[in-house]
Amino acid sequence: MAVHYSEKKDLFPLAGGCACGLIRYQLTRGPVLVHCCYCTACQRQTGSVLGLNAIIESSDLTQLPPAKPAVAGATSPIPAGLVPAFATSTGAVSAAHDEPNPEPTRICVPTESGLGQTIVHCPVCYTGLWNYYVDAGSQFAYVRVGTLDRPWEIDPDVHIYTRSRKAFLTINDGKPQFEEYYPSRKALLREDALERVQALKPAIDKWKGDLRAALSN
Repeated sequence: MAVHYSEKKDLFPLAGGCACGLIRYQLTRGPVLVHCCYCTACQRQTGSVLGLNAIIESSDLTQLPPAKPAVAGATSPIPAGLVPAFATSTGAVSAAHDEPNPEPTRICVPTESGLGQTIVHCPVCYTGLWNYYVDAGSQFAYVRVGTLDRPWEIDPDVHIYTRSRKAFLTINDGKPQFEEYYPSRKALLREDALERVQALKPAIDKWKGDLRAALSN
């Protein structure tokens, strides 16, 4: 059986970033939970068949300086590059940057709930890096595992919205599966993760109260 990410003592801090290297970040410790989501919203937003999201406190998601572009490699990132002539020939602009202190862009997109979801992405190459959902606002970030430098180190803890899972995908890791969202997060959390979630409950409750007040105006 694969070693759980929470037991990989030398794994964190774990870095990640966008395709062009402008926005770099790191997880200073392991996620509280990792979703493998097959909902059609994740499929649309990622252009793939699922979304793999690592849930972590926003305070443990820190930004790093820009770096040269690279893709994930077996042992270390593999350098990446582009030829400006190719960009021009396809009607594109080069994802070049020289901003020493860049800020990611946040955009809120419509959701089935009607409240929205905020996606944080690179302002140059537009890679989606992490999301904020209505369950916790900006207290918890849902980091897109595929943007990590070593994405293979993080496996899901739970599979959700399997009702829209593509037929050619087989789930055989023994993790809990739900056709929609799970009924209780508490039942899925490790003991240490539960303590971390409970520590932020007052801040989340306040945020939800402020949101309800804003919605009622």
